Amino acid sequence: MPTAAKLVAALSFALLAWVVCIVIEDLLPEAQRVGRLYPVSIAMGAICGWMVSGAAPRGTMIEAAMTGLRTATITTICAILAFATGTMLDVAMRGLYRGPMDAFLDIFNEFIDFGGMILNAPTLATIALGGLIAGMVTEAAGRRWR
Repeated sequence: MPTAAKLVAALSFALLAWVVCIVIEDLLPEAQRVGRLYPVSIAMGAICGWMVSGAAPRGTMIEAAMTGLRTATITTICAILAFATGTMLDVAMRGLYRGPMDAFLDIFNEFIDFGGMILNAPTLATIALGGLIAGMVTEAAGRRWR
């Protein structure tokens, strides 16, 4: 059931994903192309915001902040997994794997590579602080428009 809290959560976490993409883009090597970074990340932010933070039971602002942090973490993991799977599919379409199991296992290698790119202070601080704020904004919207 669509609610105001779910809509605000989707918009808040999509905005957070956009801001994190800006931070990540500044930290990427020059040779690394951005490609689908923005649309995939924003879509993951909106989906996870709607399904996780927007659907969370209303409580205190501390609980809302922790729900926002959890949602931001889930969004980050889902986005990295999507990028790892997309990279694997690009390599698989060029026929560079010996078999399907090699392709499947490469998802985890790519996941670790992409995850290593975001392990720096500016990106993690943006994800954490943005998640806390987005969670509290979602809670405020849930209280305001019941």
